[in-house]
Amino acid sequence: MTLTKKLVSTRKKRWNFRKLRKYCYGGLFCIAYLILAPFMIKQFWNSHQLKSKASMTEETQSTETVPEVTQSDSETETESVSSSEQTTEPETEPEEITESVKFVTSDETYFRDALIIGDSRTVGLRDYGTIPEADFFCTAGLAAYEILDGKEIDGRTLQDILNTHSYGKIYLMVGLNETAFGLDEFHEHIQEVYQMLCEACPDALIFLMANLHVSAQTSEEQPAISNEKINIANSYIEELADGKKSFYLDVNPLFDDEENCLSPEHSDDGIHVSGDDYARWTEWLCTQTITEESFPKTKTTTSTSTTFQEVMNALQNHQRVTRAAWGEGIYLQFIPETKSSDGVEISSYIAIKTTENKLTPWSASPEDLLAEDWKILENFE
Repeated sequence: MTLTKKLVSTRKKRWNFRKLRKYCYGGLFCIAYLILAPFMIKQFWNSHQLKSKASMTEETQSTETVPEVTQSDSETETESVSSSEQTTEPETEPEEITESVKFVTSDETYFRDALIIGDSRTVGLRDYGTIPEADFFCTAGLAAYEILDGKEIDGRTLQDILNTHSYGKIYLMVGLNETAFGLDEFHEHIQEVYQMLCEACPDALIFLMANLHVSAQTSEEQPAISNEKINIANSYIEELADGKKSFYLDVNPLFDDEENCLSPEHSDDGIHVSGDDYARWTEWLCTQTITEESFPKTKTTTSTSTTFQEVMNALQNHQRVTRAAWGEGIYLQFIPETKSSDGVEISSYIAIKTTENKLTPWSASPEDLLAEDWKILENFE
């Protein structure tokens, strides 16, 4: 065999060996794959199952679980809720039933400490009525806004009069002339006038008088002051009365006809009542007064532990006090600071109301300081 043939033969053998080894490795790989495949598939499947369970667990946790409620559980829960509502609901306090303040009849001396404010109807009440001792601030056409603007009558404004006098009663009747200009404006103005009176005379009784109606003919011919508008204005006046310190007076039924208009029998011009009717008006006002008898009888605060300092505090709070030893109708009250007609300041003081229906300055005696029968009258808190 030549050298060339040997080399060729050797190369063929090497090549065959390499090819055989390649086949052997491929066969071994296939055998290993067949053996390991089931384990790999099982591992993959288990891993997939774990991920699915984890996903389901997260969804379950993010969703509120609603437990199954049986009928008995539902009834129990309902009873529990109902019981809870009954427990937490505040108890309604019973309404306190009190008697209303009533008007009583007095004579003309009742108006000694009264100021009467109004328009031409009030001028008639001053000139033809029987109230000689009252003070009047009135003129034809007086309106609420004019009072606020400082309208002068006989050289003085209403505020000037209130600053220099201390009145026990104030009567007010304005509004007829303002119905023609606007009811909304009147509503605002009458509230401001009322507030001015309350601030200037905090202890005074305020009587808010309804405007007199006009006749049916006047109401039709002059719609600017029709009875419809007058009734609306009167409703604004009435809503200011609190029934404790301020009161609404409506004299219209005394002079109205069956149609609730000023009767021609009581008026010559369809706006004002006749001269003789002002006396009737005065008599009617005497039946509409507020005195101690007007207030419902209530219990008084009586205690042996009431000190004289507590009595002074009650007086400063505008309450009236008395002693059992003094008898009925005698009491003390605080008189606030005021001014005289010539501008002199009058200091505040404590006054005693006597059986003669007079208020005079009072000073405590040693017996008063040590007394244990003081009473605070709740009627006038």
